[in-house]
Amino acid sequence: MKRNPMLARIEAAAEARYQKRLHASMDMLLQMCQDAAMIAAHDVLQLGPGRAEDFCVAYREAINDMARRVVDDQMDDPEFVYAKATIDEQIRAIVGSEKFAPWEVRYGEK
Repeated sequence: MKRNPMLARIEAAAEARYQKRLHASMDMLLQMCQDAAMIAAHDVLQLGPGRAEDFCVAYREAINDMARRVVDDQMDDPEFVYAKATIDEQIRAIVGSEKFAPWEVRYGEK
């Protein structure tokens, strides 16, 4: 059966609108996370203006690195086991073994 060209255009336009909203929502979520991290760092660590800029740069680098690891690992492994393990290793080193929760727990997979 031949596909209706008008319907295809409508579907493509709807998909484009959806993608635009999705990206805007993701950008907002990332910014909210960064803002929350800065507020928490200030409240707990008395992070001031000078170190706040360094913190924001490090935060963006960390989130981009995590995303890159997951995306790269998903090319060969849909479960991205290696990326999860390397991120878990970093988190365990930061919080200690006693307070550590694995990826599946932190991300609500279990």
